[in-house]
Amino acid sequence: MKIALVCPYGWDRHGGVQTHVRDLSRALARRAHDVRVLAPVAVRAHRMDASVEVVGRAIAIPANGSVAPIAPGPDAWWSTRRRLRDVRPDVIHIHEPLILSSSLFAITTKLAPCVGTFHASADKSALYRLFAPFLRPLADRLTLRTAVSEPALAFVSRYFPGTYEMTPNGVDAQRFRSAPPFELGAGKKVLFAGRLEERKGLETLIRAMARLGRSDATLIVAGSGPREPEARALVARTGIRARFLGALSDETFAGLFRSVDVYCHPATGKESFGIVLLEAMAGGAPVVCSELPGFRTAAGDAAVYVPPGDDRALAVALGRMLDDPEQAALMRDLGATRASAFDWDSLVDDVIELYERARDMGT
Repeated sequence: MKIALVCPYGWDRHGGVQTHVRDLSRALARRAHDVRVLAPVAVRAHRMDASVEVVGRAIAIPANGSVAPIAPGPDAWWSTRRRLRDVRPDVIHIHEPLILSSSLFAITTKLAPCVGTFHASADKSALYRLFAPFLRPLADRLTLRTAVSEPALAFVSRYFPGTYEMTPNGVDAQRFRSAPPFELGAGKKVLFAGRLEERKGLETLIRAMARLGRSDATLIVAGSGPREPEARALVARTGIRARFLGALSDETFAGLFRSVDVYCHPATGKESFGIVLLEAMAGGAPVVCSELPGFRTAAGDAAVYVPPGDDRALAVALGRMLDDPEQAALMRDLGATRASAFDWDSLVDDVIELYERARDMGT
């Protein structure tokens, strides 16, 4: 089958949707399907895989407590339509289909049946509320609609009622199991990986590390973002040991989880799933994270949960994980099992069945 995967976000920027699309495309290719990814990029000189078609230039737009690298301009409109005409897919799988970027533009082409997958979660959306009357006719063009989690389903169905199926996020477990470890030096290591913005909770983790008060423990920070100056200043004030690695390549990033004693995701909210939790588990890192519905969907019983923003509870959970080898080993075993359940090689057949159904409905 010839499949076009459309991503609205900059392919050269890290994010959960980009990770989902990338890993799904690889799993589909392993099943011998002809896959093309259409996505914008923020930097024109960024080197792309041969299966990725560039459709417009991504610019940073504040959204949902974060920054979305989308391509709302006419260049993305025309290049998305042109690329889809060139590819002539049997099915178009559009991610975040109502985002003003390549995804929304793909719906208007009417070149093939469209599967639309919704990823985001939030308490409310002023933009969806304002533009829902105009977007509903476009949403109705989707042959099938899916959501990656119950929080994502609750969010999108509030503004666009209809029938949705569940297509969870997955993880390329083998890539994380086999990645070479990252050399981080001696001592205990607690990893934070993600965009450095307020809702990701890095500053809560820094305060928890200060409460922990361990000279043998280092906080490893992988990622970049607007809160980096504040995070560095807080590290200096608290005097904790910390190492900022910046943004890493996919290959280097995969090995981080095999090199740390615990992975911590202290997000404060607006998380529909949490692919990175599964990546950490696949890489063998015990997980401590915030008690959020999306994180529960991803991690199940294979993580230790603490209330969002509670640095005291977080310090206790981290200390227990660092000091109790049996607890850490148990969480590693549970995490490995959980990650295997979400391995794309297990999930991809259900997605292919969805494509076949959409293709049959569109003929």
